Amino acid sequence: MSITEISSAVALLGALSVATERFVEIVKGAIPWLNNEATTAKMEGWRQAALHLLAAMGGIVTALLASSAIKGVVPQGLSSFPGILVIGLLASGGSGFWNSVLTYVKTTKDLKETKAPSLAKEAAPRPVVAMKVG
Repeated sequence: MSITEISSAVALLGALSVATERFVEIVKGAIPWLNNEATTAKMEGWRQAALHLLAAMGGIVTALLASSAIKGVVPQGLSSFPGILVIGLLASGGSGFWNSVLTYVKTTKDLKETKAPSLAKEAAPRPVVAMKVG
């Protein structure tokens, strides 16, 4: 997989994560007990668990809805139904994480593109100049 393909896949995961986060925020706004921090530690634990479950389900639904776009970007093994489920779970991890990963991948790609011409120039054979002695 080339750095360009990796960059495209990470950008797709970032977009899916943003969509998943929007979904979670909409549901949280509609269900008050999900939107407000609980007063006891036990209830807060249940609320956090419900939010994680909601994010996982939202990521999977978002990935299923975007499966036609996903199939054009990810390797064939990840475009199957189990692969789409995995992508959905990865998308539920949060767009902040995937945006950071995308920044690292883009930086690597830019560095590689910048170094490639200079490395090619260094590797190019130098012409042999014949000198006449005498």
